[in-house]
Amino acid sequence: MHLEVLHKLPAVAWTVTRHGSCDFVNQFYVDATGLSADYCTAPLKTWRKTPSDLPPFLSVLHPDHKERVSHIFWDGVRSGGGWTFEAPFLHADGSYHWHFDRAVPVRDAQGKVLRFVGSSSDIQELRSERDSLVDRERRLLAIIDGSPNPIFLKDPDGRFLLVNREFERITGVSRDQIIGKTEDDLSKLREAGALRTNDRDVPRSGEVMLEELATTDIGPRWGAVRKFSIVDGDGRIYATAHITTDVTARKKAEEHLRLAEDQTRLILDSSLDAVITIDARDTITGWSKSAEDIFGWSCEEAVGKRIVDTIIPMQYREAHLRGCEHFLATGEGAILNRRVEIAALHRAGHEFPVELTVTAIRLESWHFTAFVRDLTDKRRVEEALREAREELTRVTRLTAMGQLSASIAHEINQPLTAVAANSDTCLYWLSTKEPDLAKARAAAQRLAKDARRASEIIARIKALMNKTPVEKAPLDIMDAIRDVMKLTQGEFRKHRITTLADLHDSVPRINGDRVQLEQVILNLVLNSIDSMMLVEDRPRTLSIRSRVLDDRMVEISFHDTGVGLDSTVVDRLFNAFFTTKHNGTGMGLAICRSIIEAHDGQISATPGAPFGAVFQFSLPTADGP
Repeated sequence: MHLEVLHKLPAVAWTVTRHGSCDFVNQFYVDATGLSADYCTAPLKTWRKTPSDLPPFLSVLHPDHKERVSHIFWDGVRSGGGWTFEAPFLHADGSYHWHFDRAVPVRDAQGKVLRFVGSSSDIQELRSERDSLVDRERRLLAIIDGSPNPIFLKDPDGRFLLVNREFERITGVSRDQIIGKTEDDLSKLREAGALRTNDRDVPRSGEVMLEELATTDIGPRWGAVRKFSIVDGDGRIYATAHITTDVTARKKAEEHLRLAEDQTRLILDSSLDAVITIDARDTITGWSKSAEDIFGWSCEEAVGKRIVDTIIPMQYREAHLRGCEHFLATGEGAILNRRVEIAALHRAGHEFPVELTVTAIRLESWHFTAFVRDLTDKRRVEEALREAREELTRVTRLTAMGQLSASIAHEINQPLTAVAANSDTCLYWLSTKEPDLAKARAAAQRLAKDARRASEIIARIKALMNKTPVEKAPLDIMDAIRDVMKLTQGEFRKHRITTLADLHDSVPRINGDRVQLEQVILNLVLNSIDSMMLVEDRPRTLSIRSRVLDDRMVEISFHDTGVGLDSTVVDRLFNAFFTTKHNGTGMGLAICRSIIEAHDGQISATPGAPFGAVFQFSLPTADGP
């Protein structure tokens, strides 16, 4: 807790241990009561001889109130809920002042009470006003009852709120009978239609009016009755008065309570984040221990400096000063009462990320409290998580390539075998007695073609297996699909799967990382192959289609004739660690989703019709928003 802040508070502030002994009083308390801080914070064992004994800092209570306050105090300590009471305190000048005392618990993360923090507000003036108010009300009622004219008060629904003795006399109805009722509820007043009509006119006109009433058969009535509306502080009409006196002012207790709550908030310094208090001149007035750790400035060094010269980076200083001037002029601040992430300046000169929350309170002038959380570790964790996610994506890609190892070996072996055969043929035509250059050239051309084919296969495998940084650039998604199809054609032949490709070269280019998108395509193709391996009662077919949605999105769909999807698992297919395969990891589709969403796209799966499954993803075009 920041003792410097507490000592400067213009109000009594103190803390009490969870056992009930006071361990801190601020200078305002010492000055007000004349008690020393050592006396007030004496250990529990030195003063508590009986269960009802109060701690020394409450010894200034008026003797007539100590027993009552003792019950309230110890009940609040035992329950952990704190306490609230009003009682007279002896001030250093020998006079008793009524105080409003309030304490709230400070709890740890598990909810255990660590201590109580409290404040005490001098409400002597408020009680004097309240007593004066009660006395004025008593005199007012005496005047009303002593008036020779009938006086009464009604709410907007016509219910009587107040009547005087003269009203009781002329109507023959006692106040106990009429309060809370209307004229319709009492037979003696039921025919007083003029009363009700004019009562309705008062709120509509909003003006004070005079009313002449005739004598009716319910008894003698009065004339020249003055009637007007009474409104509350918000301007709402809540009663119609008849010859009434001034409406007394509303209590100011709410304002006093609000001030006490503001003062209490200022003494709460239990946050692990940095807590910094600043005055209206941008001068640091409070600097918590966490602020020392986060920013490198000691409290002694920081207090008295301008905040703009201490922890705000150069590029934000002008905006900070403009924001302060705007708030002091208008009471409006763009960052007040909000969490914002921004760069802060360390004493060593480097910038680091923080989360900032600023609140403002007006006492004699504006004061600001800044709560600052260092986000450096959070950023490191986020970066480590990003790197781990990329590595997991690569491992998953390598796993998929492992499933293709036999097919890849076959695909590479074919052109290499052809290379060897064409090499022998070329040598043969060159080694004859009369070399046939035309046939040797043809064999050499076939050799070069097969060598390029083998090189292309190896290049595609290398691109998918390499650990390369994510790089987004405009690319032809059709080319990526065709490369994957070439890589997996051995698997299609092995499992007797027919591929139907409806791919349009006119499809716009998309902006993305080619390796990552080829990984998505490869994963979806391998899943389709797996789902069709056991199908024997129908042709095994994989249909791949492309189309453009609204000239802004490219959609690619994969429709197989495999075992299909259970509708109960569709919503979970892309969740991490969820799999429908016996030996699956549950990461393939989850990584596919993260890759597609990182490209601002969407991926989904639905049961196929009449069988199989449809996986599709959509990506924005390179020219799109």
